[in-house]
Amino acid sequence: MTVLRAGSASDTGRVRTINQDSVLTGATVFAVADGMGGHAGGEVASATAVAALDAAMASTSSAEGLVNAIRSANDAIAAASRDDPSLAGMGTTVVAASLIGSDAGDVLVLANVGDSRGYLFHAGRLRQVTDDHSLAAEMVRSGDISEAEAARHPQRHVITRALGIEGSIDIDLFDLILAEGDRVLLCSDGLTNEISDEEIERVLSTLVDPTAAAEDLVRRANAHGGSDNISVVIIDAVIAEGTGESTAAHRIVTAPAATASIPKRETAAPGIGAISPPPVGRREGWLARRRRLGVQRAVTFRVLMFLVLLVGVLAGAWYFLRWYATSAYYVTAQGGSIVIYQGRPGGVLWFQPKLVTVSPTPLDQVLATRQPALRNDVPEPTLEAAQRYVANLADEYRQTQAAIPPAQVITPTTIPIPTPTVSPPITSAPGAIVTYPTLPR
Repeated sequence: MTVLRAGSASDTGRVRTINQDSVLTGATVFAVADGMGGHAGGEVASATAVAALDAAMASTSSAEGLVNAIRSANDAIAAASRDDPSLAGMGTTVVAASLIGSDAGDVLVLANVGDSRGYLFHAGRLRQVTDDHSLAAEMVRSGDISEAEAARHPQRHVITRALGIEGSIDIDLFDLILAEGDRVLLCSDGLTNEISDEEIERVLSTLVDPTAAAEDLVRRANAHGGSDNISVVIIDAVIAEGTGESTAAHRIVTAPAATASIPKRETAAPGIGAISPPPVGRREGWLARRRRLGVQRAVTFRVLMFLVLLVGVLAGAWYFLRWYATSAYYVTAQGGSIVIYQGRPGGVLWFQPKLVTVSPTPLDQVLATRQPALRNDVPEPTLEAAQRYVANLADEYRQTQAAIPPAQVITPTTIPIPTPTVSPPITSAPGAIVTYPTLPR
């Protein structure tokens, strides 16, 4: 039993003023149409095409029915052009996919007219399934120019087929056998003209939800310039193994989440085919399932070698930084002591200096002229050099102290001071003249 889930996104782009693209995500039919002609003609043509497809495929489930639905769309567009002169000359490209059920199994049939494309994403690789109906693409197929030249050809946007231009139309059909793990991408040239297949692969590989993937592709196309309308439909398919019965695809299509896959029946590239189911009666492991689906290993030999190289570079950088941070010593003053540290003053990143020894020589037994240098840290290449520096400081201080002569002691001498002789006062009778002795000066 086959279950499909689809997501879509469409945007005007950054240059155009009208979005002439239309998208269809029905139960079993999906389409992208890129309209052209007149102010509103392209918009009408693409909308007419998807409406006719949706109506015609509602009552049929066959490749012939898909072809007839596209021809009905061609007739409807041509009739609208005849009825309204303002829409004369309008047309549209279309790429459509329909899930067809039969007794042989379910097949997704792709059909295209013009340069809107259908892609298969299988095992991490993107491959274009449809052929562009443009002048440049036909010149590539005929060998007149290369694909690189076609990308720059001045007439690369000239298409050779479109709906609504002629009464009859040639339609290309491609059968894709559904297999678990693939995805189908339908898009207008507004996507493929802006971003590469490699970028599309990255998006389809990483975003599981089809709507999210479609929106991301549109956003990337706008980021690259958005010179045209951009429309994307992504179809995911799941194979429910072991049902033992065929299914009418148009009756069993539902909305549950799934990742998708689709190898092609007649036009599949070499190496892309149906994926074998897991062994019956045995629980399949995660790794075995990835191998069965052809999912590439996330860790290849190249990635492993890069990781080994990266680890080696980081380890080498760490060891070099550690060596640089711890390969030197310095002498400094700390409080009243002289100490020796291993490392760089202030440290290097998370490698901080480590105390090695405290000198028995105190700071006050170092000459005053040497102390400022100690307080600013004195670097030395080795521990022995640092220890010699401290020993030299102590020797220098002792030698300076030994060169100072001892202080001379002066013994005081007693000098006698003469004591003056004072004669006693002379007592006389009242009225007599008294004479005092003269003291020496």
